[in-house]
Amino acid sequence: MKQAAPAIRYIVNRVSHHATHSGYDQLTRYIESRVVQPNRFRRVLDRLPERVLANLRRTAGNWYNSTALKMELQQIPDFLYASGQVFHFLYGEDSFHYAGYLNPRKGNKIVASFHMPPEKFLNITRGRRHLKTLDAAVIVAPNQEELFKTIIDPGKVHLIPHGVDTEFFHPKAATAGRPRRCIFVGVHLRNFKMLRAVIENICSQEQNIFFSIITFKDQFAHFAGLRNVSLYSSISEDELLGLYGAADVLLMPMHDCTANNAVLEAMACGLPVVATRVGGLGLYVNKTCAVLVDPDDVQGMADAVLALITDKQRLEEMSRGARSVAQQFDWQVIAEKMRNLYNGLVQQ
Repeated sequence: MKQAAPAIRYIVNRVSHHATHSGYDQLTRYIESRVVQPNRFRRVLDRLPERVLANLRRTAGNWYNSTALKMELQQIPDFLYASGQVFHFLYGEDSFHYAGYLNPRKGNKIVASFHMPPEKFLNITRGRRHLKTLDAAVIVAPNQEELFKTIIDPGKVHLIPHGVDTEFFHPKAATAGRPRRCIFVGVHLRNFKMLRAVIENICSQEQNIFFSIITFKDQFAHFAGLRNVSLYSSISEDELLGLYGAADVLLMPMHDCTANNAVLEAMACGLPVVATRVGGLGLYVNKTCAVLVDPDDVQGMADAVLALITDKQRLEEMSRGARSVAQQFDWQVIAEKMRNLYNGLVQQ
């Protein structure tokens, strides 16, 4: 007899600056599921004073707030009276801490995905005991594996990559005669000091290469006085897609990373990547689509950009390579891997 598909319940903490088709919560569009919304119990919890909530969550990390606490507590009725459901906390650092203790019968499975590299994860997470209550911890890059397998049962740690919407993020036909352009996107764990130095180096050698910088406004000061630089913040999704389409190369100096939305989106748009060799990036790129340089190697990164952007044939080859690699991480592919995980959990 064929077993029914498990009931999937997603607990989502939407990242406000992500575009509509960006972010890890895109997974909810590809798997039959329900995104958990505030229920009647939540409305009772909303009446609690903040000082009470702050006291209740004092053992959690500094990314975990009262909204996350109430979202976990509101699951208590389901944990007590329902069975056979999979509760997946899509952003485990922000939203998962107490749910495992609230699921005493273990009739439901609890999954959390984690996105931070080890050093950052340890800085923002207070205590690790709650991780042992998970039925599965999903990591998105190999550099997380050693840490999580020392905290919880290694058999519960599952590497399932981040995905990208390759239908929305797609190559745009090149406009004849447009200037050569690099694009940089984001703020988290980005190396702005290195980025400025690389731009200065490139401009000292080649005056006709331009740069689109998409980041938060409070980072604009890093680029004061630079020529050939256009700064963008709080743009629409269509504007983001247009800027990817107007660029030749994604330039990404970083301090650390696991998966990276901008890298996947840019590659899906056919942009080769020049980035620092850090964190989990090696899972998502290879030599057909990217050039990686050592951290803080300004000269190496500038030289890599110049060599690539001035070689039309190589640029076209790596553009095709970028699109091909990105398609390996299409959300349809990633969703199938996640379904396999869910099915395995409910059969345990």
